[in-house]
Amino acid sequence: MKINYKELMSKLGVGRELNPYETQPWMHYDEDTSLTCEGEVRCNSDKVEIEAELQFMYDTPPEGKPPVEQICRIMVEQQARLNGDYTVTGIWIRGESWINKFHGWEAASCNFFRSCVREIKGGRVPDIDDILSKEMKDSSFFGSNQGDGSNKSPKINTANLMYDMKNKGGQGF
Repeated sequence: MKINYKELMSKLGVGRELNPYETQPWMHYDEDTSLTCEGEVRCNSDKVEIEAELQFMYDTPPEGKPPVEQICRIMVEQQARLNGDYTVTGIWIRGESWINKFHGWEAASCNFFRSCVREIKGGRVPDIDDILSKEMKDSSFFGSNQGDGSNKSPKINTANLMYDMKNKGGQGF
């Protein structure tokens, strides 16, 4: 996936172009669970590296969980070989790398992060498992189970194939 800077910011849910050293934060606190969900997109000094991150911060962490849990981290870099366009170079969700796990993982990682940001903006803690199952899957035609397979004996109407050759104005071979 190669994308220009303005489109990248839109895909990550920012909606505007960040300046060098600028950060776009989002935050929501859920009083029922004492959980703060925080997401941000950061830009380095020369806008070559962009980082997107999503964290859960617990007032009183559940048994076995740290007080701060990094849910998602996405690294995006400007590539000279892509004429200055950007590409996602890494994504980690709950500490697990999703790099090259399926075709289209770069675009899916942006969609995953933007879906989480949309939940935070809506005043909700993102349901990570639900968003993960919707966004982080192969969406290509052959890998998405959308095709119905092949037919070993397709029905071909040869009359339609020969139509142009038999009628006036047909070019033939």
